[in-house]
Amino acid sequence: MTVQTSKSFLKVFGTIDIILGVLILILSVLALAGGGLLASGIVPSEEVDAGVSGGLVIVAGIAMLVMGVFSLAEGILSRRAAKNPAKAQPAFVFAIISLVLSAINLINAIFGGSSPVSALVSVVINALLVVAANTLRKEGGEAPQE
Repeated sequence: MTVQTSKSFLKVFGTIDIILGVLILILSVLALAGGGLLASGIVPSEEVDAGVSGGLVIVAGIAMLVMGVFSLAEGILSRRAAKNPAKAQPAFVFAIISLVLSAINLINAIFGGSSPVSALVSVVINALLVVAANTLRKEGGEAPQE
């Protein structure tokens, strides 16, 4: 992958990560609020489908919050690396972590019986992010800083 292609790839997918991170953060706040309402008893449990508890929704909201922060950070670091290859090391680290997590998600989808298409796309995109960030990381010392 060339340096210019890596910069473009990191810029585009960094922007997408930022947008998704913000959306996930908004949804996690809504999940935490809903879980809090369920856990506090403001919403009667008889009006909610069986198996849904406030604690479970709060745990899911916390997991979503962590995912949103991670996605937002990955997007910001990818955009920063696209502008300045000398700052590509953090983007590379976040891309590797994302690749590992998406591979785990793919394995879970395959063995869990759900459709692995989304997880497979995530693995491919994260693998390309790793390659792009690594290309810029290697280039980092030679590129002029802006």
